[in-house]
Amino acid sequence: MAYGHCLEHDWLPHVDVIIDVVSDGNCGYRCIASGLGLADVDGWRIVRRRMYDEIIGYEDLWREVLGSSFETVKNAVHCPEKQEGASFKEWLTLPDMGLLVSTAFNVILVNLSHGSASTFLPLRSTPTSSLHNRLIIAMANERNIHWVMVQLRVNAPLPSLYPSWDRYVEDCAKGWRDGFIFRDIAPIATADHEATIPVVDLDTP
Repeated sequence: MAYGHCLEHDWLPHVDVIIDVVSDGNCGYRCIASGLGLADVDGWRIVRRRMYDEIIGYEDLWREVLGSSFETVKNAVHCPEKQEGASFKEWLTLPDMGLLVSTAFNVILVNLSHGSASTFLPLRSTPTSSLHNRLIIAMANERNIHWVMVQLRVNAPLPSLYPSWDRYVEDCAKGWRDGFIFRDIAPIATADHEATIPVVDLDTP
């Protein structure tokens, strides 16, 4: 089990599989692309450009949400036409980009990284009435240098909501949290679960 140690142990029993992606600096965006069902070859480009369009199209909102991090996040997600890899300053970072991702793609984004687990919900879209149609994308970070995608089991609990969501969410989007179980981290899992989680390796450019 290559990546179990980078997840909060309380969530290991709720994980079906961990999916590794290409380590080229765009790994965080590749995880989002994989969760959206986009092609691994250039899906990360679509993700970065959609995030950039979101932050530019709703600049007033994101300046308020991100505060002093606004320019850093905007520059990070900007994706020149012929860019391949990504420098350190362009990596996907959480929690800074969590609400941006969930809002840009209307998904529930879950960070299961050890020490920083949290859930991000969209800020301004009306959720579908069926919980099964609400896409959950879960990720975890390995030593602050690499992201992997995590597939949770059906009806798995989610980490606590990122606090800023309550502050900035529009009324039409408040239903996103209905029907899910959010809980704080409590280290109750054992190492036995770590050895049983399969890893799918997509780490080939």
